[in-house]
Parts: sequence; C-alpha cells; structure tokens
Amino acid sequence: MVKSGPLVWTIPLCVLMSACGNSPTTPSSGGPARYDGQWSGTTSQGRPITFTVSSEQKVTAITVGYSFNGCSGVNTFSNLNLDIGNPPNPTAPSLGPSFGYGSGPPDGPNYTQVLGSFTANTTATGSVIFGGYPGCGNTSGIWTATKR
Repeated sequence: MVKSGPLVWTIPLCVLMSACGNSPTTPSSGGPARYDGQWSGTTSQGRPITFTVSSEQKVTAITVGYSFNGCSGVNTFSNLNLDIGNPPNPTAPSLGPSFGYGSGPPDGPNYTQVLGSFTANTTATGSVIFGGYPGCGNTSGIWTATKR
C-alpha cells in the first residue's frame, strides 16, 4: 500500500530510469561515456548528496541528507552495484544514462529512493524521495551534482 501521492509516481519513474545494460555513448566521440569517480552536490532541501561510480560504471555508494517536518539526518547506502544505463524506452523523457536505488518497499518505514541521470560526463541531476518517516511523513525533492 502506497502512503503518499509522490510515491505513486515513484515506481513507474524508477522503472523508466532503471538501467538496461545499454552502453551510454558520448556524442563527440561515439565511444562509451565514463562516469567513474566521486560525485557531490546538493538537494533542493539544501542537504548534501554524494555518490561513487566505479571504473566498471556502477554506482557503488550513495549518501543523501534530509531535513523535513522535524526529521533530519543522513542516509548512507554502501556496497551497491547499480548499473548505469539508458532507459528501457528510447522515447521516454530522460536526461541521459540513469541509475536508481530504493532502500526497501515504498510502503515501508524510512523509505528512501534516489534516481539520477547523467547530463554530461561531469554533471548529473535527479530526484530523491523520503517516505514513511515516523512523525514526519513524506517528502520529495530534486538534486544536482558534479564530478569532483
């Protein structure tokens, strides 16, 4: 059971932006784009977001801060192995190769979902949803990050 309106569109968006194993390319070279390295940025809540991309082009860790309705903190998700790929539908709206992560069932407590798209080899943007935080409810926002 979904607890909030923003979570309803989250599931289709996550599926839309999930990796399909397609190799992203750079327009100028026609070769595979490289995103490996440390990324950092800020959410629309003014909180930090960082993530790591391995040389195998996998997102291996995500840290995202939150502050809403009296709740604040930082969520760290490590030991990830998230593919970066093109969305399954080439006509679907996407800024570029994407990744997605959900911390558990969308109707579970303290659920966090992070979706991201690489807009270039050094810039990324995405959304974050925090759901089922006891006493604080749900919220969502957007984020931008750059490669360090």
